[in-house]
Amino acid sequence: MRIGVHVSGAGGLEHIVPKGLELEAEVIQLFISAPQQWRPPAIAEEQAESFREALARAQIPAYFHGVYLVNLAADNDAMLGRSVGSLKQYMRWAGELGVRGTVFHVGSHKGKGFDTYREQILKSMREVLDYADNDAFLIMENNAGQGGGVGTKFSELGEIIRGLDGDSRVRICLDTCHAFAMGYDIATEDGIVIAMEEFDREIGIDRLELVHANDSKMELGGLRDRHENIGDGKIGYDGFRTIMSHPAFRNVPFVLEVPGIEAGGPDLENVRRLKKLREEAGIPPP
Repeated sequence: MRIGVHVSGAGGLEHIVPKGLELEAEVIQLFISAPQQWRPPAIAEEQAESFREALARAQIPAYFHGVYLVNLAADNDAMLGRSVGSLKQYMRWAGELGVRGTVFHVGSHKGKGFDTYREQILKSMREVLDYADNDAFLIMENNAGQGGGVGTKFSELGEIIRGLDGDSRVRICLDTCHAFAMGYDIATEDGIVIAMEEFDREIGIDRLELVHANDSKMELGGLRDRHENIGDGKIGYDGFRTIMSHPAFRNVPFVLEVPGIEAGGPDLENVRRLKKLREEAGIPPP
């Protein structure tokens, strides 16, 4: 079980790995373009080479997070086209830079229902997978339940995977805050067993590629995506110790997306909190 952070891209791609190592990260996540814009990644070859070399020296895995605007359940062609185009570029660069894959939010049906956009989502993801001529994973993230999000339930994510004929490149990122907000009681021993049995039944534990380790400002079932620092939210220290102790997570990396103690993003304090909980759960570091 590796523990790491989402690293700010400020200063350029060549600074990502050093920043992660300063935070004692064993795994990193990053954007390669502005997360609230459609502007495609612009990476010079010298930047790419510097990143590849730094990643090789550090011997840590890296993941991309797709832009927040992506919506494969969009109700207009322009939005859908931009969403597919953005994912194609991220997946292409994942192969170029030696990154394991791209985490993304499938999108929102805005109350029209998953079934309305099921075929569109499948067609779009197939297009992205066919475009990406590499081994990078396309990693769907579970949704917190607000705004008609796709993938709030494990069953929807599983249905997408089955609709893609079980493509081995399709994986899942489990966000602890989102799952808790959706009503999965992952903070208790009985609850985590029930949740992960459902995950295995609907998706398959072998599809679990990554965990976004975020505490929750909202109560269980609050249906809101509100991240909190580890131990300071409704999941709490005991909840994260329970999650990390479950065998499904033993070899899965945990990436922090918390606000940080000084609200500057994931920080060393939160990394060390998770590492201490990992130690208490009896899990050796990588």
